[in-house]
Formats: sequence, structure tokens, C-alpha cells
Amino acid sequence: MIGACTIVSPNYLAYARTLSASYLAQHPGHRFYVLIVADLQLLDRKAFESDAFTPVMLVEIGLEDVKAEGMKYDILELNTNVKPTFMKYLLKRFELEQLIYLDPDIFIYRHLTPVFEALETANAVLTPHITSPLLEDGKRPSEQDYLYNGSYNLGFIGVRRGEETNRILSWWERRCLDNGFSEGRTGLFVDQKWMNLAPSLFDGVAILKHPGCNMAYWNLHERILSPTADGGYVVNADAPLCFFHFSGIDVTDPAMLSKNTDRFTLANRPDLQNMFAAYKAAVIEVRNSAAESIPYGFDKFSDGTVVTRLARRIYSMQPMRWAGQDPFNAAGGFALFAKRLRLVAGKELPKKATWREFSPNDRRVEMVHRCLKVALRVLGPNRYELLMRYLAHIAVLRHQNVFLKD
Repeated sequence: MIGACTIVSPNYLAYARTLSASYLAQHPGHRFYVLIVADLQLLDRKAFESDAFTPVMLVEIGLEDVKAEGMKYDILELNTNVKPTFMKYLLKRFELEQLIYLDPDIFIYRHLTPVFEALETANAVLTPHITSPLLEDGKRPSEQDYLYNGSYNLGFIGVRRGEETNRILSWWERRCLDNGFSEGRTGLFVDQKWMNLAPSLFDGVAILKHPGCNMAYWNLHERILSPTADGGYVVNADAPLCFFHFSGIDVTDPAMLSKNTDRFTLANRPDLQNMFAAYKAAVIEVRNSAAESIPYGFDKFSDGTVVTRLARRIYSMQPMRWAGQDPFNAAGGFALFAKRLRLVAGKELPKKATWREFSPNDRRVEMVHRCLKVALRVLGPNRYELLMRYLAHIAVLRHQNVFLKD
């Protein structure tokens, strides 16, 4: 039996519905599984039983402590880091011979023949982000971004049942559950970065460079799309488009290609316009506000106080300190610890910000710069460099172990 799967929290269910429908339309007879990442129980599966996919609850895939993983990682990290655990569960529980993982923001346009042909001899199949050099034009993403995020896009992976595959998934699972942080300063990027090592550590890891597999914003410099008479597409006037990865999309914005690139837009890529419009409409059509408003459950303590990333990172440093406790219990040991040390603040989810939003003219930023100039004069260049190394070390939130001395 062959199966495919994806992972979502409830707010992303419309994408999972769209993906599963597109996959099953091209692969009748296969099964499609969706892991629902939320603080839900087995009986909550009923909320998803009207969908064409087979729902799987987070509590049934074999995690040692679901609550601990939910506290340790934020929503992006948790959704990605349970991937190998989920895949191991599906292979064993449903006795699958081949299994494809696909990110929910993917759409299948043709039978995944290149993938299944590769899995006839390979234990695992990966797709690289790029297969030809990028221009050094200052645009995003750059080749340096792939040094940062990983050589392979783990929005897709295919595996074949077997002993070596189990070794791959078990190795990957342990790394994800122990160190699956989105933490560029330490060389980590959730589940994805670890797979840089897989082709050299394990046998039968194939690199699939088929231009119609995992086409996305990151490889548009080397791939042009053309429509076919049967309603499909071909890439570079030759290869059938098997699946497109709409990463970074906003389906409510007709003009958006991806929030993650400024190299291409839909305005300067007319070959993509009809496909993007159709995909956005398909996702919007299957939205279900009741199902998508089901609480995630791992973002707040039981009293509604928001769990901050800082609190998560401090928890991740010594989870055994609160072993056996529900870390989300507002009256429990970790919540009281976090509140006492002011690691949390308020009941409103904060707006996500990036370093690009810092203004060099902000008075607070200017004050920091003045302090650094004073430090340079006082310490001299050599000791100032040591100070910068220390600040770089503690800029990783997990390294601020001063909190654990309280």
C-alpha cells in the first residue's frame, strides 16, 4: 500500500484539504493522512471525519510526553519536528510500502511518477532547493540562505519501507525532538537542516532533481511554467509539473507570490498568474471556520497567559526539572517559575517581528550603539571582541541559564 501525508494545526486545515484532494485526484486508491497538531484527544477526531483524508491526533503517534514537546517548541517547530515520528507511525500502523510527506501548502498537478520510480531503488528521496547557481544580486533568497536553511527542502520527502529507512527516520526523529529549534545562530533549522547529513550518513538517499517536483519560489530562477492542453503544466517546455509548493503564500492577497522572496512577483512572472489565482481560490473555497477555529492549545497557560519563546527556551534547557508536571497548568511549577521571573507577559499574542523591522534611527537602537562605542573605548579591540562573542552566545535564548539559578 502507498500513502501520503501532511501535518497541520487547525488554523491551516484548508490547505490540508486542498492538498489531500489534489493528491487523491491524481492517485486514486492511495490513502492520505493528516496529523492534527493541537492539544486534542482521540475523541476529537470526530471534528475531521467528514474530510476525505484520514485524521490522526498528535496523542496517538507515540511521543513520550506531548505536553513537554508542546511547551518546548513553538507552533512552527512542533509541526515540523514531529514529522519523522508521524512517518514512522504511519509506516508501521498501516503497513505502508511507500510513504510521501508533503507540506500542506503544496498542490499536486500530476501523478508523482518520478518520485515513485526513484523509490523503487532508493530508501528515501529528497529534493534540493536549487540545482543551478543564483545571481549575486542582493535579492532574497540567496545561496547564503540555503547555507542557513538547508540544502534540501523538507516540505517533501519520500521513503520506502525497510530497515535502512527505519534507521534514517529514527536518527532524524531523535535530532528533531532533542534539537529541532529554529535557531540559525547555532546552525539549527527545525527538521530541515539535519537532512543535509542524510545522504552521507545513510545508504540509498536519492536526490531528485526533476524540475517538475517541488517547484517553488526558491527555484523560479531556473524554471518557467507553460500550460498544456489537458489543463496541466510543463516546466521549461519539457518536464511535467508534478507538484508546486506555494510556500509563503497569502491566499487573501491576489498579488502575492510569496512573503519569502523579493526576486520574483506575480507581476513579473505572468507564467504563474493563472495557477496562483486558481490555487488561492481552491483554498478559500474549502475553508471551514468551525474546524479552523479549534484552539491550538499549546500557546497559552491554562489561565490564558501567553507562553513566550523565551519561556519555551528556558523550559527546554532543563525539562526534567518539571518532569511529570503539565507545563501548561497555570498553578503548576513551570508556570509559577516563568511568572516569577517575568518570562511571560500578558494574554495577548504578540505580533511577530524580525530583525529587519529594527530602524537604525530608533532612539533605543542609537542608545545601544552609543553603549557599544563606550565599551570599545573602555575595553579595547581585543576584549571588545570577546564581549561580542559572549553576547552572541547568550543571544541564543537557550544559553541564558542565569534564569535557572533562581
